[in-house]
Amino acid sequence: MTTEEVKAAIKDLSVSDRRKVALYILELEKDRIKTTVGPQLEEDLDSVAKLMQNVFEKLKSAIKDGK
Repeated sequence: MTTEEVKAAIKDLSVSDRRKVALYILELEKDRIKTTVGPQLEEDLDSVAKLMQNVFEKLKSAIKDGK
């Protein structure tokens, strides 16, 4: 089935059924992003969190040593 055939078939659906198809497509995209982008995003956020923790520790140490 081609993209044009799918579009034509969707156009003939009721509003309710079109919404169900749209929801299905969104779920597919959500799953794709979760598996492709999710792991890298999680790794990047962990790295930023560790970096921020180190910065705060250095600030804390500098403040303690300054008093």
